[in-house]
Amino acid sequence: MRFKEDYDGTTVNEIEFDGHGTKILNVAKGHQKLSSFLKEVFLPEGYPNSVSKDYLTYQFWDTLQELCSTLNGTLASHAIFQGMGVGNSKASALGATYTWLMKDGSGMISNILFAWSKGTLLDIDAKRWRLFADVLNDIAMFLDLLSPLAPPYLFTFAMCCTSVFRSLVGVAGGCTRATIKQHQAQCNNMADVSAKDGSQEKLSGLLGLVLSMTLINIISVSPLITWATFSLLTVLHLYFNYRACSCLVMKSLNPTRYKVILDHWFKEGNVWNPEQVNCVEPFILGHRGIGKHIVVGASLGDLNPSRSDLTDTLDTNDSRYIIYRFNDEVRICLKSGSNHTDQIEAYYFAYMAAQQSSDSTIIISNTDQISAHQKFLSEMSREGWDLSFSPLGASQLRYSLV
Repeated sequence: MRFKEDYDGTTVNEIEFDGHGTKILNVAKGHQKLSSFLKEVFLPEGYPNSVSKDYLTYQFWDTLQELCSTLNGTLASHAIFQGMGVGNSKASALGATYTWLMKDGSGMISNILFAWSKGTLLDIDAKRWRLFADVLNDIAMFLDLLSPLAPPYLFTFAMCCTSVFRSLVGVAGGCTRATIKQHQAQCNNMADVSAKDGSQEKLSGLLGLVLSMTLINIISVSPLITWATFSLLTVLHLYFNYRACSCLVMKSLNPTRYKVILDHWFKEGNVWNPEQVNCVEPFILGHRGIGKHIVVGASLGDLNPSRSDLTDTLDTNDSRYIIYRFNDEVRICLKSGSNHTDQIEAYYFAYMAAQQSSDSTIIISNTDQISAHQKFLSEMSREGWDLSFSPLGASQLRYSLV
């Protein structure tokens, strides 16, 4: 009796029971063993079935951008050491220490402030903030290269500025990376996906270190070569980052993707699938670049309706939300106890209100519109959209009748 064992789709062993014992025959060839080993080290268990379809494409571009960032980091570090006086007999170790401490302190404070002010937005526009982080990182490296040219009294200020930028990069880049890993993990294997991403990053970093040793000898010849190399690496870094963000096919709704879907729904009467939407998603501008702005989780304090209008509104849709116009915005007030499904529905009707020229303050949806919305949700589910949560940027503000 003979059996075969497959590991991730590849036959590795044949096992034979002949009555005299067990005989194991390894049928994997040398190149198959190496391929399987590298796959185990750098790819998540169960690849490709355990990750999203865009996984390999994203990781390819992400690895290239990481390599460019490592090389640019070498140029920046070289410039910082020059500015701090390494190799200069007149430089003070105490002065360099103070500069370093002020730089670190500035970064810590800005880290806290940025996480407080923008933390909730990073889940909503992960692609946009991911690109923002890398652009800011390149700006920080640009300032690092300029720092040796600055007089001593400006060098410390320049170092504090770059530290602030890098702290923002750390928050935005780290949080959006977690969101992307959550999207890629298809089998509750986010830890494994994150760990293997770290291994790929370290491999790219090791390659970058090897290349950096050669790069340092080249740039020491002339400042012109340094700036030419930095410019080329920066352009490649931004291009690779844009390609990485562009290839992601997110199945969750955010304001930008939802508006793209609704635009097509009301024009053509059908729903685009995630691949179609992500191809045209303007993630650089974000949802503010598409039509009138819609605010989810607004305050009733900005609304001043008549008592009859407010009563009619509260009697509609089980009073789960109120939609009203405020200046150039359409705002949604959410009732206490409303959930993400109510937010998706309210956003649908708020979008409709944004396309109308009516002067009415409170928008009330009728039975036909609610029926059309149910059909819309069915189409969304059929096309593969994930409606289990909705990062539409809703605040925690809720109203209730007292």
